[in-house]
Amino acid sequence: MKLSKIALAFATLTVASSALAHGYVESPASRAYMCKLGKNIDCGSVQWEPQSVERASGFPNGALPPDGQLASAGISQYSQLDRQSLNAWTKTPITAGANKFTWYHTAPHKTTNWRWYITKQDWNPNKPLTRDQFELTPFCSVNGNGQAPAQRQEMTCNVPQRTGYQVIYAVWEIADTANSFYQAIDVDFGNGGNVTPDETPVVVSEWTKTLSGQISGNNVNAGDKVIARFFDANGEVVSMRTELTIASASQGNASQWSYDLAQAINAAHSDVRVGVKDESGVVNPVHGANSVYVKDGSTLKSVAISYEEQQAQVNEDIAVSNVNFSKIVNGNATVTFHVNTQGNVNLEARVLNHMGAEKGYVKQEMNNANQDVTMNLTDVTAGHHMLKYYATNKDGTLFAQDVIDMMLENEATSGNTGGNYDFVFPQNIASYKAGTVVLQPKNGKTYQCKKAPYNGYCIQYAAGANQFEPGVGSHWQMAWTVK
Repeated sequence: MKLSKIALAFATLTVASSALAHGYVESPASRAYMCKLGKNIDCGSVQWEPQSVERASGFPNGALPPDGQLASAGISQYSQLDRQSLNAWTKTPITAGANKFTWYHTAPHKTTNWRWYITKQDWNPNKPLTRDQFELTPFCSVNGNGQAPAQRQEMTCNVPQRTGYQVIYAVWEIADTANSFYQAIDVDFGNGGNVTPDETPVVVSEWTKTLSGQISGNNVNAGDKVIARFFDANGEVVSMRTELTIASASQGNASQWSYDLAQAINAAHSDVRVGVKDESGVVNPVHGANSVYVKDGSTLKSVAISYEEQQAQVNEDIAVSNVNFSKIVNGNATVTFHVNTQGNVNLEARVLNHMGAEKGYVKQEMNNANQDVTMNLTDVTAGHHMLKYYATNKDGTLFAQDVIDMMLENEATSGNTGGNYDFVFPQNIASYKAGTVVLQPKNGKTYQCKKAPYNGYCIQYAAGANQFEPGVGSHWQMAWTVK
């Protein structure tokens, strides 16, 4: 499967910021957190740091955050969050009454309070978020008592009655700085949409239930396939599976294929409707995140998107050979291996110990290379290690990877020179004579070879079979005793 390159963007905030406190609304997922989850698209850098939407305290009575920039808190790097329309953002279904809200504090900080505001029933979802769109009295306020909260702080709030698409604005006010954290949450109460300003009665739609999940996702390439899969309580309803093969680069844009796939589903299945519900109760596909609606009595529960991606053409190649490693001296060692590449290859390699801790790393570009690579290891202890490498071409396509096992050893002790052992196991010895004492680096114990039914030798375990390894293998006591 093709892997796409991910460009990491790093933004420096120009506003005053607490060094320790960060957080976002995890449930119902905020607009910024939806970006991190990949359920909102075209978000900009906030997708990597939804916890950083922080600005001077001021809502609703102060000047900050500025009207029209409430979702971004007026932070220029997060301005994409201020894009506002009926169908711009993924919405979480919600009902009035008691609801659980969760702030996830990536770095808890002393708290004044958490406050929750909601848009007015007759707000205009196609205009920027401003104070006059919201009820300025919070429907819920929780006192922080000046204490640092739990990392995941749950609270129950009574949400007022609404219909259709609404925005909840969450404020986490910090006690020992002048700042607050701000999160816009897009929710859908259903029931046909917004009541218009003249309070025209809402039309009741036949599409009354919203499935979990949406028709939205990632940008893909021409030739890839996007698949909508529907599920009930018993699993996938295979007969409803709907596929779209991407015909061009423009159709591969997430906002375009979601529209095209929504149209394909609506044409193929009369018992679901995909899109955004308008005030008349009609559901129409949009270029963006599309919800899936069903009628009362439907057994469908959810929808999910999966992908079949075309394998990218790769002309590059790599061969890794002659892996050698030194003895460990004062916690340091080296690993050397030979690399032969065809074409321009990016090599990334690391050495991990048995528990997965990284002990060495190298990354370099190798254009038609035929050379040795040396990696320095630090803070190493004797025992099993792994050399793991990845190879990608200039387009970022991963085409080769492998793991090579190594047994690193402490600096050799030749013979019995007054130490407590003769060798460090296994020390590349095929077998040990009776009476030989070895140090087992995996547990720090020493073992002595006894005369077992192996012609007087303790047989070293073979590659892939460690049943006679001292202190480790299932039959080690047949050949060894603890010294």
